[in-house]
Amino acid sequence: MSDQIDQVLSSVDSERLMQTTAAIAQWERLSGSDGERKAFDLIQSELESLGYACQRHNPVCLVSIPRSATLHIAGEDEPIRCITHSFSPSTPDAGIELELIDGGNGSTPEYSSRSVRGKAVLLEGLATPNTVAPAESFGAAAVIHNSGPQIHEMTISPVWGNPTPNTMHMLPKIPHISVDRHGAERLRAAMKSGPCRVRITAEVDTGWKPLPVLIADTPGMDAYTMHVLLSGHVDSWYHGAMDNGSANASMLETARILATYREQLRHGLRIAFWSGHSHARYATSAWYADEFWSFTHHYCLAHVNIDSPGGIGASDLSSASTMAESYPIARDLFQRVAGASLQYDRIGRLGDQSFWGTGVPSFYCSISQQPPEDTPTGIGALLGRGGGLGWWWHTADDTIDKLDPVNLERDASILLATVYRLCTQRQLQYDQTGAAREIRETLEKLQSVAGEDLDLTGSIELAGNLESAANELQSLQLDSGASEDEVALYNGCITGVSRILIPVNYTVSGEYEQDPAVPGEPLPGLQPARQLPDRRNMPDAYYPWLTKLRRERNRLDQALIEATSLISQTLAVYQMSDEW
Repeated sequence: MSDQIDQVLSSVDSERLMQTTAAIAQWERLSGSDGERKAFDLIQSELESLGYACQRHNPVCLVSIPRSATLHIAGEDEPIRCITHSFSPSTPDAGIELELIDGGNGSTPEYSSRSVRGKAVLLEGLATPNTVAPAESFGAAAVIHNSGPQIHEMTISPVWGNPTPNTMHMLPKIPHISVDRHGAERLRAAMKSGPCRVRITAEVDTGWKPLPVLIADTPGMDAYTMHVLLSGHVDSWYHGAMDNGSANASMLETARILATYREQLRHGLRIAFWSGHSHARYATSAWYADEFWSFTHHYCLAHVNIDSPGGIGASDLSSASTMAESYPIARDLFQRVAGASLQYDRIGRLGDQSFWGTGVPSFYCSISQQPPEDTPTGIGALLGRGGGLGWWWHTADDTIDKLDPVNLERDASILLATVYRLCTQRQLQYDQTGAAREIRETLEKLQSVAGEDLDLTGSIELAGNLESAANELQSLQLDSGASEDEVALYNGCITGVSRILIPVNYTVSGEYEQDPAVPGEPLPGLQPARQLPDRRNMPDAYYPWLTKLRRERNRLDQALIEATSLISQTLAVYQMSDEW
């Protein structure tokens, strides 16, 4: 890293960060609202004053704003406090009356052990896309979620971005509401007394409307500029001081400081501010991935996303998400900037990660979170790790007092250091050995469960070959005397391997579509090998899935061969070079 990094970081101003956050958080910022527009105007004005070239877009997106919900136990006058969620269908004005049953955690065994058809189901945990398909497949008529001590606003659609003809059917078809722990206790007490009926109303405003996207470029960028994409959403639940006002402030602080070091940047910086994160399921970042696919695929070096930094009590810096290839960069920066030991945590299907199909390496969503504890809230709960983003996350209590200026300065410094390093490094430092190792180890685990049903030994060998080639490439450190052509050859190889591997390691649907907004594992297209139907008893399910898995294996094998060949060809050029 440049010796000047300490000087760059010394410019981070915690007072300015807090002031900017307060300015943005003065408005409620539902997607497409007037308050959100005012926040976009403020951000654009600040960026233009710093010399960035700005452009605004207004793609039409499917937006879903929850309006109201009610819940009554039949025979009781006192209502139970509740909310409904983005992309939940509305009920008729008079509501729907249903028998209520306890569905536990919503697992298949829980559903299979009782009759849920035509009934309302009480489930433990946050309302997430994972709960939609199982409830509908077993015939539930409504879902009530127990979100814990607080009720958290959520988006339940599994469709990432705008739906297509192939994904429209995945939009939720039954109403979902959430209650807090006290409300859930009342419901369970009523069920223990005998058959329990509840009346539910839900009003959700879902429709197509234009949403803002703001793009800001360092001066001189054109359609062929290698660049880093820094992104975060502006829309919020309520005033959203932490989520995502503090992130917007950190992005502006990064823009401000890098503007004074513009001459040192070897690569361009594009900063994107999204709408529709919370109320349109990442619709505008998905639109950007579609609209600027070729530009991103060919010229974007990294995507750095920031969400909810600087929370009070956010002392856990161990699990900010990365990809295997980007992890060593982040690990070194966390240690240098904050003295923190970052563990590898594979980036998940959340946080405007709309660019996996383009093959661009990604960094982060949240940088810090609460210490690990038994909590139902936040990213920790969604990913099964950590303490989440605080009890106020996705509630009206996400206000400026939930931010710690010291923590915000720390997180903004990590963000700045990441973007500065990526924009100034001459030789890219992605670790493709890590990516190849992750693929090989995943294949070995899948082979152990698939057994003789699916032979992955050839794929494991190919992944091992790639790992060896990537390790040799990793050891190739160009000195300061290397020519620009030598550096460009190396960087082209490093980014080329990412373009080949990331789509197969992170997506099922490939380069040009968006997978659902549900958690996944490495090589998601091969993960069904873990649970193939029984060959003898279910041949009509077994053989179609086996055919699908063979084709996915072919997709992976081709990617492994192409990536290994690219590295081998690059190494051969260096070996033939007289200068090398």
